[in-house]
Amino acid sequence: MRPWYRFCRFLFRCYFRIYHRGRIYHADRLPAAGAFILAGNHVSFLDPPFFGLSCKREAFYMARDTLFRNRIAGKILRSWNCVPINRERGDIGALRTVLRLLGEGKAVLMFPEGTRSRDGKLQDARAGIGMMVAKANVPVVPMRIFGTERALPRGATFPRPAQVTVVFGEPVEFRVPETLKGEELKEFYLQIGREIMRRIAALRPQD
Repeated sequence: MRPWYRFCRFLFRCYFRIYHRGRIYHADRLPAAGAFILAGNHVSFLDPPFFGLSCKREAFYMARDTLFRNRIAGKILRSWNCVPINRERGDIGALRTVLRLLGEGKAVLMFPEGTRSRDGKLQDARAGIGMMVAKANVPVVPMRIFGTERALPRGATFPRPAQVTVVFGEPVEFRVPETLKGEELKEFYLQIGREIMRRIAALRPQD
C-alpha cells in the first residue's frame, strides 16, 4: 500500500469512526491475496471512501469521467486510485484498465447500479457489470452500506453525523458456460448482474 494512500485511508478512517460512529462487519470475508471485485450499493458520494477504508487492502475505484474535468480534482482522484469511466456509453478503455488491474492481482471497487440511488433504494444492475465480471473471472464480494443516504444525501453540501455501517458478504464466482453465445450470453451477463444485486440486497447491518 502506497504511503499517500495509507495516510488518506487513515484520515478517512478516523473521520468514519468518530463523526459517523462507523461500524464494519465481516471484513474477514475479503480475500487476503489475489484479485477480486468489490460490488456495492451506491447512495452517496461518501460510499467510495467508506468502502475503501473498510477494505484492508489497497483498492481501485471506478468514477464517472466528469469528476476528472477539473485538473486539480482529477489529479487528487487519480492519487486515490480512481479510474475515470463514461457511464453513458460502453467504455472499452476503462474495461481494459479494470481487467489489467485485476490481472495484476488488485482489488477493484464497482457500483453495479452505475449511479447513486435517488431514493436510497437498490436499483437494477447496469448491463455492463455482468460482462465485466464474466471476463475478469475473479471472485466478487458483495457489500452494502447503510446510513450514507442520511449522512450526505443528494443536494447536501456538508455531511451530517448519521451513523454509517458497512457489511461484506461471502465471495462468489461466476463461470460462463462455453456453449453460450449471442443472445444467450447477453442474458447470462444480465443474470450475473441480477444475482449480484440480490446478494447485496440480502445483507443486513448485523448479518
